[in-house]
Amino acid sequence: MAAVEALALEPARRQPSIHDWNAFLAGEIPVNKGREVLQSLDPSSVWRDQLLAHAALTDSEKRRVRSAPEFVEPSDVHVLTEANYSDALGFNEGVPLALLGKGNFECLHRPTIAIVGTRSATPYGRVCARKFAEEFSRHGITVVSGGAVGIDAAAHEGALSQTGSTVAVLACGVDYVYPSAHAGLFQRMCENGALVSQFAVGTKPADYKFILRNHLIAALSLAVVVIEAPTKSGAIRTAGFAGEMGREVFVVPGPIDQFGFAGSHALIRDGATLVDHPLQVIESLGIEAQPMVPRAEVEGTSAEILKVLTANSIPTEKIVELTGLEMSEVLAELTILELEGHVIREHGGFSKAL
Repeated sequence: MAAVEALALEPARRQPSIHDWNAFLAGEIPVNKGREVLQSLDPSSVWRDQLLAHAALTDSEKRRVRSAPEFVEPSDVHVLTEANYSDALGFNEGVPLALLGKGNFECLHRPTIAIVGTRSATPYGRVCARKFAEEFSRHGITVVSGGAVGIDAAAHEGALSQTGSTVAVLACGVDYVYPSAHAGLFQRMCENGALVSQFAVGTKPADYKFILRNHLIAALSLAVVVIEAPTKSGAIRTAGFAGEMGREVFVVPGPIDQFGFAGSHALIRDGATLVDHPLQVIESLGIEAQPMVPRAEVEGTSAEILKVLTANSIPTEKIVELTGLEMSEVLAELTILELEGHVIREHGGFSKAL
């Protein structure tokens, strides 16, 4: 009985705080060395002090730990460690030992597909990214991307439009809104998904961090869908990382005279799978059917185009004239409307499906 009473009086073992993990991530310690360092840390005392005195850390790593900002513990920032990674993420060598994030990490335990592409996206690319994300979300899939303008933003917006989950992997701390124009988008993502980062709170973006971010996008996803990517781009790097991890890479083709699709077409030549409909990706991955979200009503630009279509074929040039839209935008919307069964492509133009 005395032993039981003594055990009850023993103080609770201290758990690493968000400040401890923030200091650890601030050091940007390579994974293999970081695992050894992590095992040597005493959870009963502050990690920052132990890291600054640790013999295994370089001067640069200690300098980064020292420069990690002291912040009031944010109730909306949480840590995700190897202990509670999903199986797909946990078995990847080189994956960070911990992530910081805002939102709901549970969405990472659902099927995840990355949608990536250029910041300088064409209207066609943006529409394709949005429509693929919408369809994935309707099937219970979490859409992963990089939170940037262009294809990334279109993918995140598409997922959210179906009240689905989407995750932005950041090349900075989760407290740093980059680009600043995405403050509202990131807030919505925290409500229906998450923002995640392998970098400490207070970290600003830098070129090399985007490469690490691209690696993490691939690691978090069952597959990568490249929508529109120039030859030298972050999306091509992400596809390369995915291939190294044994992930499938899918590519949506585009116009052959568009610079932004040169890298996409090169991936296809190198063996990536060409897809022209999101269901092809879902079926190829063997993702189990989930209760689908009802398809949203056609609205916006798509609705404007449908208004001018009839049962008789109308040339594309006439659709442009009647709607006042740009040719590139009309072509992009017609492609997706055709995929969704709203319009029929006929010789000389398009007609509304009955």
